[in-house]
Amino acid sequence: MRRIRRMKLALWKVSAAAILLAASASVLHAGAVPDATGSPIGDQVLIAGGEDSGGNALDSAELYDPKLQSFTLLSTAMSDPREHHTCTRINGKLLVITGGENSSAKALQSADLFNSKERTLSPTHENMVSAHSGQTATLTKAGKVLIAGGIDDTGAVTGVAENYKNAAGGTFATTANPLRTNRVYQTATRIKGGLVLITGGIDPSGNVLQKAEIFNIAHGTFSYTLGNMVNRRTNHTATLLPNGNVLIAGGYGASGNPQNTAEIFNPGTRTFAPTLSAMHFARAEHTATLLRGGRVFIAGGFVSNSQITSSAEIYDSTSGTFTIVGPRMTDSRAGHTATLLKNGTVLIAGGLDQSGAIVTTAEIYNPAGASSFTATKNPMNAARRYHTATLIQ
Repeated sequence: MRRIRRMKLALWKVSAAAILLAASASVLHAGAVPDATGSPIGDQVLIAGGEDSGGNALDSAELYDPKLQSFTLLSTAMSDPREHHTCTRINGKLLVITGGENSSAKALQSADLFNSKERTLSPTHENMVSAHSGQTATLTKAGKVLIAGGIDDTGAVTGVAENYKNAAGGTFATTANPLRTNRVYQTATRIKGGLVLITGGIDPSGNVLQKAEIFNIAHGTFSYTLGNMVNRRTNHTATLLPNGNVLIAGGYGASGNPQNTAEIFNPGTRTFAPTLSAMHFARAEHTATLLRGGRVFIAGGFVSNSQITSSAEIYDSTSGTFTIVGPRMTDSRAGHTATLLKNGTVLIAGGLDQSGAIVTTAEIYNPAGASSFTATKNPMNAARRYHTATLIQ
């Protein structure tokens, strides 16, 4: 059985003992913040929080240097240990980390700022209006981030949405109205026209949602799309394509099983249609990364209730089809991260493997030529899943 993001909802009750964490707690290696001998800070990736191999939320963060292929702990920690949180790049200098839950599975109201110039973490001036775990966070315009849904500090699925504004050390204010449907583990994608598309997730009754809605950035309001998604989905992915459409792939369906279906949202008609072909593997808690050239790299995830895969595939928006990537990842992974680097390769880090261990391993996917996966020279300092990994620009 899988253990799905500590959900308290009836549909998803899974014993914590269902997965035995085989790896012992990772040792946090001391080290200074990288200096000018490594890659420029704008090429590096901030990896923050997550759940460790002991089942505890982490307050640590580390920087990945693509030149050295190494990870170094920051000298400062987040204000709270957190997993199932978000990290959003506000501008070239600041990233904001919001919410998540602590080791007691209590949703957090706190937020932190990462200053890339000083390479430090510090709390925002204010806490969020509401606690959020399993929420979404979307950059909507300069210095502003939309934070929506999730589980609140009472354990309820919430429809609260709020805006972070990068002013006076960071302030939060609720939107003009909440989400039309309370939801957790949904996706949020900024699309053309000053809008944000929100799809799927789980509602307060534990139902996997087929409903989608649109946030109007200028008006601060939510409205339903003209039609529902083709399939119910949670723990899926949504990727903005170069043509303005959104690829929505995989996730758990109504029965709680991973699915191989995918669909396209057309912002012109505000409707959904299935892709010409399905994915080669059912996937949930996987990653989807837009590559240079417009293809989407889809990797890992649960392919069944008990199996985590090391497979990957590519979606081609021109043909509307999926192609299996020849080699496999060096590790099976679910709940991992995948981050496009400036050189066009992808950093894949952490996650839960098939043995039930949360891993420290990381690898690089190179889409050039026949494509390849190569383990990084050094692993992360801590085993992590449900963490964030954000390129600093």
